Amino acid sequence: MVNLNPKRMNSWDSSNIGNWLKDSLGDPTKVSIDGEKLTYPQLVCQYVGMSLDEDEYFSFLHTQVNESSGMLTILSDALNKEISAERLRSINQLFDMHRKEKGLSPNRMVAFLDGYALLPALKDTGLNRRIRTTLIDLLKKLQATYAEGTLHHEYRRITTDLVKWIFNHVEPALEKVDFKKGLPGFLWYGESTPSEKWFLSFLANFGFHVVVFNPSDEAWPKQMLGIDAEHSHRFPKIETELKPLPDEMPKIAGTVAFKATQEINELLHHENSGLYKPFQFKSFSTNSIRLKTTEDEAFLIAKERAMIRPYFEVSNKQVTIPVVFAKMMGIDKNRKRFWNKVHSLTEREDTHVIRHFPFTKEQKTNQLFHYRDALGANGILDAEKMKSANWWTYGKLPTGTQTVIGEAIAKHAEDPILLPQGKESTEDLQLYAFAQSMVLPDFVIRLLQTFDYPQFVPTIFLYNEENGPELSRADANALCMMHLLGLDVIIVNPKGHLDIEKWVQEGTFDLHWMDDRSFNEPFKNPSVVQKIFKKFR
Repeated sequence: MVNLNPKRMNSWDSSNIGNWLKDSLGDPTKVSIDGEKLTYPQLVCQYVGMSLDEDEYFSFLHTQVNESSGMLTILSDALNKEISAERLRSINQLFDMHRKEKGLSPNRMVAFLDGYALLPALKDTGLNRRIRTTLIDLLKKLQATYAEGTLHHEYRRITTDLVKWIFNHVEPALEKVDFKKGLPGFLWYGESTPSEKWFLSFLANFGFHVVVFNPSDEAWPKQMLGIDAEHSHRFPKIETELKPLPDEMPKIAGTVAFKATQEINELLHHENSGLYKPFQFKSFSTNSIRLKTTEDEAFLIAKERAMIRPYFEVSNKQVTIPVVFAKMMGIDKNRKRFWNKVHSLTEREDTHVIRHFPFTKEQKTNQLFHYRDALGANGILDAEKMKSANWWTYGKLPTGTQTVIGEAIAKHAEDPILLPQGKESTEDLQLYAFAQSMVLPDFVIRLLQTFDYPQFVPTIFLYNEENGPELSRADANALCMMHLLGLDVIIVNPKGHLDIEKWVQEGTFDLHWMDDRSFNEPFKNPSVVQKIFKKFR
């Protein structure tokens, strides 16, 4: 019979845990046997964050596993949830009793689990008793977590999962344990469900070694496993977008120059540095925020880089882009000043001028099936579902651009800034916004692909002389999408008439009343002299 008495290690070598686990009882100064009592050092630790080279990080992880000679097993994505029909039937009977009794205490729950043969019966009675006492202590903590105690709906699921995993992982490990070498360890990488967290806590409390690779710096290893700062090795960066764990060690390695470049990038080109590489944030999502401006500011800010505009921010894989969305009602009496401001925008390569309407086509096909197919469990459009659908129209674009468009469509359809027409219901309006946004004009796609978020913001400049068809509802929807995508939108109606106001909610854009009206003011292109002067500026 063995009575385990694990003692958390005071110090550890974070670079060599695999070799240590291979013979964790090898240091006689830290191991003692007193009759049936085995006192030994236990390693419960975590690696927070990720190295600058992710291949190097995963190579390090697999190296620890490989060097342990089978004493460290990767448990994440490998938990065996199988359970026999007989055991599942017994669990259901036990929880029927649990419900009728209005909650069995943890001690009685474990006693009944034992009685129903829902816990392993090992040859070593000491290990058997430790499984049961560890489980009782764990269920007491689980009970204290919920106001409803053992009657909380998660209590049954977690207890059931614990039974499965004790049979499928703990029992096999204990049956083949060699106490000359020590207990094995289990490695966990990344996120975990509540059941998985509690099972890892069971393993640590029982006396197994537990190693957590925590690239996102989540709090649960400290809360659930009691891992303090001394037992946490920190890598240089926190990874907000979790990478899947490779099945085997990466077969590539970074050169010295590559690693040096990664270190320089981390130092010089981090999110808040203001010193960004070209298209550094191409995989980030975007969030546009409208700046309330004066008429002069609208033209001035539209010429400025996004990163020097107020409220620009990069955080948590998202770029917040301050944008202009403004309309000029009428025209400036000082025509020269007005056209100089206009030409300062329209002569840029990243400005698209619209003078004829409608500039988009109304979509007539019913998109209800596609719309409902793309809804997530929360009832909101899911960008990832849209991207993977066979009807997705933006599939040729880079993944980051597709995600930005998908998230903008989801945001727009969830809470459209369009006005409902006639007896249009909320769902009808959402469906219209969704369908129209699936066919953005080609010039928008082109501008998005060349848009380096911290740099100059593309501008859509509309000059509505009202010499033909009106600005349509489909046009207004496209302009709303351009705004959500982080583009500047400036509209000029020299006659001071309503156009976009017919289709969008009040307050969607800044409205500037100019000091003159003109009913015959064609769009004026810059003169040849101005163009020549521009070349030499």
